[in-house]
Formats: sequence, structure tokens, C-alpha cells
Amino acid sequence: MPLTPRHWLLASACALLLGCAATPGSDRCAGQTQPALPGMAAVDNPDLLNSALGQPGKGGLCAGQVRRQEPADQTVTVYRVYDNNKANSRLGRWWSFSQPQGSVSTYRAANAICPSWSQLNRMVRCQLKVGAQVAVGPGQSADCAPDANYPPSPVNQVYIPNSGPDTLWVEQCQDMGDFPPTS
Repeated sequence: MPLTPRHWLLASACALLLGCAATPGSDRCAGQTQPALPGMAAVDNPDLLNSALGQPGKGGLCAGQVRRQEPADQTVTVYRVYDNNKANSRLGRWWSFSQPQGSVSTYRAANAICPSWSQLNRMVRCQLKVGAQVAVGPGQSADCAPDANYPPSPVNQVYIPNSGPDTLWVEQCQDMGDFPPTS
């Protein structure tokens, strides 16, 4: 039985939809934005969110929300693993609400961080300043050629718009030494 134009259209539409379906290695987000921590409130700041969102293969957030540290008894602690050999890397923009664990390769894969971006050899712990606005969400994929590429990550990352000594949204920072810890 020959295909009618209607059947042809239906078959074409199905093929198109199947081609758009999620497949292993696709750049769909792999997780959801975690709920706001105590002491934080959701706010609308599309400019900040857009600064944190990344294109597939370029890192950044895959999706996210903006949160603000509220004046409260509850402080919010953030952690950063950074490259001690890069000037001004210690208080950069990418952080976590959870203390990093495991090996460098495990942390790198969980957060989609290319080796060329950072050695990930030191760790610092800070508190968010009252009024700080941060973007939070699961990580975007990272194309790290010639090294391994990383798919989108379900691990939530925290983008803090620190841009130098005059604009830091963290305080009471403590050096936590080598990463991973040697002891």
C-alpha cells in the first residue's frame, strides 16, 4: 500500500520528534535546582541568572534560580575548590553549598570542570554576605578536548558574582588546605 500524503506527514512528524528525544550524551539538564536553604529567599534577577547559564559544552549552569542571603540568624556556608597556581582564583565565581569530597577526578566529573580550566588543588570555605544574590542550579555540559568531555551534571553549583576585591559577596573565609585533603 503506497503512503498517502497524510501518512507521509505523520511519519515525518514522528521521525522529527524521535530525533529530538533525549539520548545518552544529549545536552538536556540532568537535575533540578535544589530548594532554597534556610536563610535564603528566591528573587527575580534575570541578568544574574543569564550570567550563570552556559551553552551546551561550555560549562556553567544548565538551569537555575537566583537566591538572596537574607538578614537572619542562619548563615549560609559555601565551598570552593580552586587552582592555587592561578592569581585571583581563590574567591572566584563557582562554589558549592556542600563540602567537596572525593578525588579531583570525581569532583571534576561531578561538576563538569575541564582540566584546562582549573587544577582543583586547594579548597576554601566562606559565608555569604547578607544581601548576596547567587544563581543555583545543575551544571551544564563541558567539552574539554583533547581531554574527556562531561555531560550535564545533576550536581547543583552556586554562581557568586565575585568580580574582584571591591565586589566580593563572601566573607569570613577560611583556607581548608589541599584538595583532596592529604590526611
